[in-house]
Amino acid sequence: LDWVGKKSEFNSCLPADISSYKAPPYIYPSLSTEELNESVSSLRDTGVVQLASKLYSKLDSLHAPRFVHRRLHLFCIAFRVTDIRRKSPQGQDPDSCVTYEVKAGGLRDLLITTKDKLLLARPAQFFLIRPWDHKHGLVDSERALQLIVRLAQPFSAFLLKGELPKEYKRVASDHGIVAQLKDTTMTSIRDMQLRTLEIL
Repeated sequence: LDWVGKKSEFNSCLPADISSYKAPPYIYPSLSTEELNESVSSLRDTGVVQLASKLYSKLDSLHAPRFVHRRLHLFCIAFRVTDIRRKSPQGQDPDSCVTYEVKAGGLRDLLITTKDKLLLARPAQFFLIRPWDHKHGLVDSERALQLIVRLAQPFSAFLLKGELPKEYKRVASDHGIVAQLKDTTMTSIRDMQLRTLEIL
């Protein structure tokens, strides 16, 4: 699912052309064991332990994504978009890409460049999501607080727009979308919604 460019007519989560995978992947910063342990220690007295344990249990029970009748059933961590504002100047070629500033609960503000006309829809119709599967490193030996620390690192996200009740389409972007939690407070953790979304 990690690509940029034009989306396929078969499903919006797939690219129209294999060349969409040519863009070099974003290199995410890695945590050393010492940094991980320090971050976990800083969370112990913040009141997030119980909340983190519940999140850990829910994520550990999720299933792998699957296609059914051209629909992708995707298990993910979702962040509801609260505001979208155009950053590109007015008067551009209508077929050119436009850059938008996007705000979502629990995430730092970010920019998205796309040909889709995002301002024609309400912000509440959109989710920024982090697809989830067990390759993200969730294993029995890891603790809940370690999970929160890892989730707080930058991650590849993509934007979904609601088309019909409980059905979504991916917004194709001109550049990869890198999102990050605002912080590891209880408010930011509560903003993470665990959902199964049906994507057309």
